[in-house]
Amino acid sequence: MVCYADLALGHRLLKELPCDDDAVAALREDPPRALKRFWEALRPLQDQIRKELGSLVTAALAESKASDLRGCSHPSGGIEVDEVPDRGRCLKVTKPLTRGSVLIREFPVAKVLLESKEHSLHPETRLALVLSAKEEKTKVAQKLLDHGGRDASALRMRGVLACCCGLCIGNSIEKVVSLFGWLGRVRINAVAVTALVEADGDMVEDKVALALYPELARCVNHSCRPNGLLRFNAKESHLVELLISSPHKVAAGEEVTISYGPLASSMVRSERQAALRAQYGFECRCPSCASKVQDEDFHWKRKAQMLDDRARAAVQREAWQEAAIACSASVAMLREGFRDGDIELAREECKLAGLTLRAGDAVKAREIWAAACQVLRPLVLPADPDLQEAEEMLKRLPWPSIRQERPPSKDRSQATFATAASKIEVAAAMGGSMPDYRD
Repeated sequence: MVCYADLALGHRLLKELPCDDDAVAALREDPPRALKRFWEALRPLQDQIRKELGSLVTAALAESKASDLRGCSHPSGGIEVDEVPDRGRCLKVTKPLTRGSVLIREFPVAKVLLESKEHSLHPETRLALVLSAKEEKTKVAQKLLDHGGRDASALRMRGVLACCCGLCIGNSIEKVVSLFGWLGRVRINAVAVTALVEADGDMVEDKVALALYPELARCVNHSCRPNGLLRFNAKESHLVELLISSPHKVAAGEEVTISYGPLASSMVRSERQAALRAQYGFECRCPSCASKVQDEDFHWKRKAQMLDDRARAAVQREAWQEAAIACSASVAMLREGFRDGDIELAREECKLAGLTLRAGDAVKAREIWAAACQVLRPLVLPADPDLQEAEEMLKRLPWPSIRQERPPSKDRSQATFATAASKIEVAAAMGGSMPDYRD
């Protein structure tokens, strides 16, 4: 885990500053006055601050020269930004749009690549410095909200970091106030840019950059079960595309949402709401959070992981049939939390197809790859490894004109192979040897 130099210094310096409730209230209500108090308290430490952060701040400012301002477009048309009481601006469609429709294509107004160096600035600090260095070119981003969330400790830290960076740049309190605003905008508007990487044999999304997309930030709201998603293209200067991800048409007048991070399939409601409240400063009222049902039960996720671990162990022994059965049951468990048409589920189906083929059922493998392709084609880039492999296998495994009915097998594992959909079926397939996953 990276220990960021600015945060480490900030935690030490907070002991030197007025950090009572009045100071926090002043940072919210009258930032220039509150920051002046911080500034005056830290000026005697300017040499120490410059020694620890000066070169890092200079390097971050230099990153602003590499930015490429190329704007935004709306390929599918049929969208409008509407004002909704208690929600502010929201993006709505004015005509029915299908899965894969691209609503927004936007290049970042500024970005920083994520670093794993031991001595570096936090990505949010670096991005704020880049934006502050070219304010004349980023006026559209200056209109974004800059409150930085509700977390009082994060607010104090933001004040300290603004002063520290300001002291490294010069002796201008105006620059400190500007940096404080940019740190707030970055905190609630910046987007983590992701790329697909392989980890332990699976394709997973990994964060590679932090970027600000003003058009996206000003109008697209959060939902814990969104009907839209963001697709990034690192080869195109981290271009982002907002796509319809719902497997059903989005009707005219319907709002398009994305996830700001928390998803109903990954976190229980109380944790999602706490995370969104702290960073973004709002109470989530999406359908998943407004539901009267108690916090969601994630038993399906624990069971799916256990079954996936069993499949991996079987792969190590080259026990392909056992691996395919366990993987099939894992996918069945995931269906309890994910929705049909979710990319995560399609990627697991690609893995299942490969194991199914290894176990000798080419027809079933082709069916699974074909279903996964239907999900992936409209949502991922053509160079996506899972999509490329699936389409290549569909070419190699021609679809039979008439599928041969296979005679029932006396071997129970053969009879239920690759169709396991419940713990009972899996237990039968494994001869009753599956462990009990009840808590």
